[in-house]
Amino acid sequence: MKKTTSLLLLSASLLSGTAFAQQKCATDELHKQYIKETPALADREREFNEQISRTLSHLDVRALHRTTTVDDTIIDIPVAVHIQHSYITSDFITDDAVYNLIKRMNNTYSLNYDTSSVIKPFKKFVGKANIRFHLATKDPLGQATTGITRRFSYLTMGGDNQVKMDQWSPLNYYNIWFENTIGMAIAGGTVLAYAQFPTDFDARSFYDGVICAAPFIGDGTTMEHETGHYFSLYHPWNSSGAACGTPGACGDDEVDDTPPTIGHPSGCALYDTACAFNYFKIYLDSVGTPTLVNYPDTTNTQNLMDYADCELMFTKGQVDRMRACLKTDIHRHNLYDTFNLRITGAMDARPDLTPIPEFFPTNPSAAGKFQYFTCPGTPLKFSNRTWRDTVTNLTMTFSNGASTPTYTVANPNYNSSVTNSFTDQGWVNISMAATGNHSGTNTVAFTNSIYVADANAFQPENVVAEFNPAEDLAKWPTFNYYNNEFKWQHAGVGFYDNHSMMYAGFDSRVNPTLGVYPVTGTPKGDFDDFFSVPVDLSGMATGPCNMNFFTSGASRSSNSFDITDTMIIYYSTDHAKTWVPLTTLAKGDLLNKGATYLPYVPTSNADWVAKTINIPTAARGSYVVFRFRYQPGVDHNGYLVSTGNNFYMDRLSFGKYPAGVNDVSMGNVDVAIVPNPTNSNAFVVVKDANNNTAHVIVSDIAGKVIYTVDQQIVGNEARIEIPQTALQAKGIYMVQTTTGIQTKTQKLVVY
Repeated sequence: MKKTTSLLLLSASLLSGTAFAQQKCATDELHKQYIKETPALADREREFNEQISRTLSHLDVRALHRTTTVDDTIIDIPVAVHIQHSYITSDFITDDAVYNLIKRMNNTYSLNYDTSSVIKPFKKFVGKANIRFHLATKDPLGQATTGITRRFSYLTMGGDNQVKMDQWSPLNYYNIWFENTIGMAIAGGTVLAYAQFPTDFDARSFYDGVICAAPFIGDGTTMEHETGHYFSLYHPWNSSGAACGTPGACGDDEVDDTPPTIGHPSGCALYDTACAFNYFKIYLDSVGTPTLVNYPDTTNTQNLMDYADCELMFTKGQVDRMRACLKTDIHRHNLYDTFNLRITGAMDARPDLTPIPEFFPTNPSAAGKFQYFTCPGTPLKFSNRTWRDTVTNLTMTFSNGASTPTYTVANPNYNSSVTNSFTDQGWVNISMAATGNHSGTNTVAFTNSIYVADANAFQPENVVAEFNPAEDLAKWPTFNYYNNEFKWQHAGVGFYDNHSMMYAGFDSRVNPTLGVYPVTGTPKGDFDDFFSVPVDLSGMATGPCNMNFFTSGASRSSNSFDITDTMIIYYSTDHAKTWVPLTTLAKGDLLNKGATYLPYVPTSNADWVAKTINIPTAARGSYVVFRFRYQPGVDHNGYLVSTGNNFYMDRLSFGKYPAGVNDVSMGNVDVAIVPNPTNSNAFVVVKDANNNTAHVIVSDIAGKVIYTVDQQIVGNEARIEIPQTALQAKGIYMVQTTTGIQTKTQKLVVY
């Protein structure tokens, strides 16, 4: 079979025959996408296949009577496994599961398993690749490793190529990634995994390797199949260009002893002759003597590169192609080089390294969702996630009046956990000491991971968040859950002072003017929180009750389809056990300053807008906490870069009046107009110790009086509304306020 098109990948069953019908891989689709984006890859692939054909042009017919390939030399490959996880058991796969995977792959590629059920026509074609895989014992810096890395990441839920920020040099290591779910969808099935074809390296070296859905690490054939793609094997129906199982779409795969087929999406049609009847090849030896080889008249349904439910084997021709691939200049030949095996430690014994302590805090009241913020008395469950060695003893200690200050367990596993509640406000100090099996003890301190809110709620009139590090900032904790550049942080600018809360949403990894785009680590799926102090809103059970704050934000794109940042505000009335959505801010409500391609920083009060969020009756309890969750958005054109910019919040408070009225900072001034500028109504805020009557006159720029109002000052302060109906025209107005014998005139800008 001497045709070419593209490739794909999948695993459909266990070697035992357990079926996963209609399960697919996405290598073909991805490869076609790469060629569309980089047409030169098609030429590179054609040259590569010609190079392989030349290598295999003089087939030794005697090999058909052997149980191995002509070349029995063992090829050793260093492997690095990268686990992107969310700490849940379905994606936080164990080290032992990885070790078992490598053992199983070695059995498959060394033909060290039972092939007795291979049907008779193909028994003499079963190939032995003599390829061995070894987890690296040295990382790219030369440090000792088990060959396994882990990263807590939102990208585990379908991040696909974007999870590959942990890649070790693909010239030195065969990189394998696991994520919870493959996000890529293809028609007719669920994607379990996909591989990078060797020729894709020229344009996509940063994605080189295989990625697999974590739940399928042990299914028996998925990784074996994907690794075949990594070593240049196509699907047996590849050249048809059609989907697997398309009636009449016979195809081949550049390998002669895998007869033409339409492929088998499921089942196990062992004697399918639709495409293979009377299939033969004629070969010429070194002196030109022809030899005819009759291949089986049935397709090789049991081939590991098919989708059937009974994959068992590679053929000798596939083995020859994989080994030939490793000897070409197509970025695989360096893997088994003697020097590379030495610097990666591939042939060394696995080092006995101390365990790495980690824990996963969850909310028992929220179906096990992770939570790092709590309130006094509210329990959190701390589950053990220590890895890298067999742990013989684990001790955890907790501060802040923990209900269980010390937790010790022998021979812990991932089900080992302790539930704790706390009495003292502030950041909890957690220490974990994990003792390995003959490797020693590793102790890690976690000082800023869990925060306990104040036990007593603040009265709303006492809550005016300026986010000043010297004052109130410490009581408004922020959480950068995934430890990346997108996060809440203090900013040195503000509405009235030099302090505010900022979401760092500017994607410093991208420079569109230079055509530079990041290839991994998209913020899509990321979220970061900050939390309020607890507030007692029970005194505002009836009447108006508002959360007020000022915001200033920009986007990076002027395309409305690309402005996808959101901020969701939640509230909890049960001490952080459950959270209820209050409102969502997006687009212009969030990013009022339009597009700017530099990191956005507000420079004047005019850059800020007032926000008022009505608090429903259900949220007006005696102990209410608010959560502010920012979700950075990405572009719609496939670059997956952040199209937002920096966003700022300031002067957060609670009260009866809308934003701008409660939030005015009077200082020594006895009259203020807020908001100013305005595009709606405005308020004159008057302070007078004598409780005189305030007389307000509003004139346009020509001096024409357009509105007057008198209001008695009560409690030494009045808030006097200038309605929007009086401010119909945009421009500058003069507002004259008289109390007793004092008169003050100020400008009001309407836009």
